[in-house]
Amino acid sequence: MAINKIITEKTLNYIETLYLYANLQDFHPSEDPIGSYTDVLNLYFDKNLSLSKFLGTSHGRDWYQLPNYRIGIMEYDKAKIANQFNIEIQYTQAHMFELGSALHGLDLPFGGEFENYHIKRVDVSQIVKTPVDYLTNHNYISPYRAMDRFSKNGRTETVYLGHRKNGNVFRMYNKTIELQTDTKDHPINYKKIELFSRYFGSIEDLYTFELELHRRYLKPTFGIDTLMDLEKVYKVHKEIVGKVRIYEDNDHNKMLINANHRDRVESLCFVEYEEFKRVQKKKYKPSESYMIDKAVSTFEKYEKSLEEPLSIGGKLVIVDTILSRIFGSMDVSIELEDSAYVKEYNSFMDKTKILRDNQDDQLFREANKAFAPIMLQTADEVF
Repeated sequence: MAINKIITEKTLNYIETLYLYANLQDFHPSEDPIGSYTDVLNLYFDKNLSLSKFLGTSHGRDWYQLPNYRIGIMEYDKAKIANQFNIEIQYTQAHMFELGSALHGLDLPFGGEFENYHIKRVDVSQIVKTPVDYLTNHNYISPYRAMDRFSKNGRTETVYLGHRKNGNVFRMYNKTIELQTDTKDHPINYKKIELFSRYFGSIEDLYTFELELHRRYLKPTFGIDTLMDLEKVYKVHKEIVGKVRIYEDNDHNKMLINANHRDRVESLCFVEYEEFKRVQKKKYKPSESYMIDKAVSTFEKYEKSLEEPLSIGGKLVIVDTILSRIFGSMDVSIELEDSAYVKEYNSFMDKTKILRDNQDDQLFREANKAFAPIMLQTADEVF
């Protein structure tokens, strides 16, 4: 197996997309919660609102555009009811482009520390300038199960590995085509063209290899929560993208893949693989009461499906069978006469027998008097 790093004329590694969450109470000078939307703007918006543009309301948040980010604000009470963060921040690509890997100088709307800002989404990008088209007539060996390929005029423009709904997707696309596309929904971004032209000399032969990670994947899988965990994000990038290999889709390689000889395929990798320890997920352990309730409800459903109700003996036989399976070969058979339920039942039957045998007894007369108004029957009819 031959794995080499992709040789490029020039490469740029940076975070292209960064969405954050924040809780307003983390920046509040007092212990009192924030309930007023006006207070939020007055106390915590460290930018002059005259420099911002109101974009509208979406998903319960009022959105404002500022030079380096868009910010969505939700009132404290609404956020608390919805179990959400008060603030969402979406940074512009131009701002991310000017920052280093450690994100020093990141425009934090409310000040504070990195630990006050929770990661919602982060895209780690590798943009390369190369004359080699690694998308067209190429294929991939990766830990992802799904792959989607989008081509036009015989040229592959975009490849997706994985699904965004899982919070972990790796995509590769022709950056030059993206920058030159001009549509109503996605007009040409001349500022972005200027930025990349300044770095690469031109926007020709640019390709993007990008790992998109969401909170729903990062936190439970790797324990990554806030910007303080940024270094871990880069390690996750090496752990995931380092497993992705790219090879020419020729007959020889197809034959090796079909024969399950992937280790013999001449391939390249994007980054050097580095294993990163995942969070050991705790297995959910239901409570004992949950187990009992589940067993009882299952038993009741079974009884309702029968044409005739089970006798007491029949119920105990089922319990005896279940216990025998649980304990294997151990003798755990239930003696009917030892059952508290059966003892109570037998006691009741003994009393009815006494009533039948002693109809002139005081106990029978009291029973007759008690049952008559309710049952409209005599004790003889009842017993």
